[in-house]
Amino acid sequence: FSTPDCSVKRPFTVAVPARVEQSLLPEYRKLSWHRMPNAHFPLWEQVMIPRLARRLGCDVIHSPYNTRALFTGGIRSVVTVHDLMFLEEHVPLSSPKAFVTMKYMKYVFRYATRNSQLIVSISETTRRALLARGIESRTVYNTTDGFLAEVGPVDKPPQGGRPYLMHRGGYQEHRNTGRVIEAFRRLRQDLPDVVLRIIGAPDGAGVWRVREDEGIEFLPRISDRELGELYAGSAAVLATSLQEGFGAPIIEGFGFGAPVITSRRDPMMEVAGGASLLVDPTSVEEIAAAMRSILGDPALARDLVARGRERLKAFGGDRLARQLLEVYCA
Repeated sequence: FSTPDCSVKRPFTVAVPARVEQSLLPEYRKLSWHRMPNAHFPLWEQVMIPRLARRLGCDVIHSPYNTRALFTGGIRSVVTVHDLMFLEEHVPLSSPKAFVTMKYMKYVFRYATRNSQLIVSISETTRRALLARGIESRTVYNTTDGFLAEVGPVDKPPQGGRPYLMHRGGYQEHRNTGRVIEAFRRLRQDLPDVVLRIIGAPDGAGVWRVREDEGIEFLPRISDRELGELYAGSAAVLATSLQEGFGAPIIEGFGFGAPVITSRRDPMMEVAGGASLLVDPTSVEEIAAAMRSILGDPALARDLVARGRERLKAFGGDRLARQLLEVYCA
């Protein structure tokens, strides 16, 4: 890492579990990957990471996932906070592993945000939520540069075939997948040839009682390349969550040239920055109307794509890197 006063530049080390395949670790200048034995996360975070940092003589430990090591042996720490939704989650004792994990996260989060020298929020929305708890932080937006670069340019498929809408959903209530399905059902009464493709909920047909003839496809786990192609070929991306810490599907849609429909709520509205159609995520009618608008108005779709490409510049990897270096050097 850079030393705290930034007078000397030092390389970065990223620790990854040994189970991560070597072929998945790209090469970057001044960055090295350190493969560590697989271990339960608390042991990894609380013991193995601080020990490695001391052995390597690191100046800063950056933990990018809401929690951090309680004791770092004097090494400065940075923790990235994504959202506070998990603080409201309740896991039953009938799921002991999940129960213990959630208890650990909540306890360590409270300690980390009280005692970390530097806290990074991934959106202004998260920064304000922390501030309401008396916790100061600095906003550094996420980026999809790595994902976009790994997948590479993806051309839109030629016209023809059935148009489809894409939704990165899930079984959690905040993903709002149930309302997206209901909105699509209403849309399909007028446009029976349109398809809805959902990733993140492979067993969704049973959960939401979807029939085979409804034009709703629940996709299995797919590769990054396939995900990029799915974005690029979609008539629109549906990112209508009730709550998020950031909203990566919005800027991923921008990056692959798809029109985006998202929620008239922050942080989704904050991330979209005027480059998406905004809807009330609790209104099935509004979601359906937005789908209908994009499918029926090619000029609107092209305008959203152009605005999305411009908005994407705010989430560039170079900008994120400069901002994080400023945090490390604070």
